[in-house]
Amino acid sequence: MTGVILIGYFTGVLLWQYPLLYRWFSALRGRIYIRRNLRHLTDTAGLEKRSFADRHIHLLIEGSEAQKIFPSTASFYMISCITAAGIAAVVAMTESVSMALACGLFTGMLPYLILKVRLYNRRVARSREGDLLVQELLNNYKICDFNMKEAVEATAESLEDAPNGRRLLLHLAKGLQTAATRNELESLLSVFRYAIDTAWGNVLASNIFFAHFYGVRVDQALEDLLAGIVRSRQVVEHGKRENNEARLILTYLVPVSFLLSVLCACHYFGFTLAKFMRYQFGTALGLKWFLIMAMLYVAGLLLNGFFSREKMDI
Repeated sequence: MTGVILIGYFTGVLLWQYPLLYRWFSALRGRIYIRRNLRHLTDTAGLEKRSFADRHIHLLIEGSEAQKIFPSTASFYMISCITAAGIAAVVAMTESVSMALACGLFTGMLPYLILKVRLYNRRVARSREGDLLVQELLNNYKICDFNMKEAVEATAESLEDAPNGRRLLLHLAKGLQTAATRNELESLLSVFRYAIDTAWGNVLASNIFFAHFYGVRVDQALEDLLAGIVRSRQVVEHGKRENNEARLILTYLVPVSFLLSVLCACHYFGFTLAKFMRYQFGTALGLKWFLIMAMLYVAGLLLNGFFSREKMDI
């Protein structure tokens, strides 16, 4: 009864002070939002002053669109180190030091490897939207009286059929609003180039730079670029060979085989499920081979993410 009274009391106080609490929450949320944007602008402006590793990780996070997971390079390093140390400490309780170090190192590299695979898949998707992106940008460039900044903004708003390229142009349009110097513009376009990593992406970024910074008309260059991308799409579509067998085997057959080994051990060798789990995870040899299989399986998935698709380039 006392608990119900206390809950009712605190609920009444919260409802009574709701307007004040909501204003505090809104102010705190706005302050966090402003600080996050300022940190992002500062990071982008000071990109050239960073070390090679920091620049690489920053571009990797930006290009793979993982800012919500890793708001900064420091958070990336922290998560990687904590994950590696935690897994190594857990494995060290039952396995040798060398096995613990191997598992910790592999786990610590997973955030980087996952971002690399995510970045590559994003690059492939963006590259295959290149003809739509350049065509829409060229049309808006002519409509906006050869104003590249307005053309990028209009393209970012109207590019519905290319969602990956649209997100990239939205980030570029936002940056063009604040990029006032040559270094800021080059830093912004370096992220654009890195996010696509194709020859046509480099050419497009150069055209945007000259059109926005120097006011040079690049409509003819964009038309030539579009013609090259269209030819490239025809070649890619003609020579494309989808090979889903390896991906299906890797994704489904390996886990199914492990489950079948459990069923076979129980059906043919008189194992119980508890006995199988004890031999697999309660012995040093069984746990070691399970960890090796798990690491090889994850490594295979990551490698398949790199080699299963190709970028469309000129």
